[in-house]
Amino acid sequence: MAALPVCIHLTGSVAHVMKYVRANERCPADSFLDSLDPKMCKRFAGQFDAISKMGSEYENHQRFTPLRGRGKPLWEFKEHDHRLYCFRRVLQARAVLIVLFGGWIKQKAGRTDKEDREIERAMQLYNDFMNEYPGGNV
Repeated sequence: MAALPVCIHLTGSVAHVMKYVRANERCPADSFLDSLDPKMCKRFAGQFDAISKMGSEYENHQRFTPLRGRGKPLWEFKEHDHRLYCFRRVLQARAVLIVLFGGWIKQKAGRTDKEDREIERAMQLYNDFMNEYPGGNV
């Protein structure tokens, strides 16, 4: 039996945060989160906790924002130089589904080729996810 392409990371009253799992059973979001030091991991956990309580009302230009241009429809969680890309879908009222794809650590200010590659990689994961779950219906 094949593994499901998502696993639950956190469930709250108005949000579900899931992680995308690739066909090879690797989870890029897990790889990223597992590589973080405890302090940074706690910061991302705080954002996940806030979104689990606030649902679709949680949007913070400094920490959780939609990507523009070629990055649409992805969103990103930001903590200083750390980035974690995801899909955000409002389900009903304030309820929201977040699917985490993968993250990386930005090396310098401004847009770089590496950032473009990371966004492209996240978009590929998003496309794979949408092929498994058309419309993001998990």
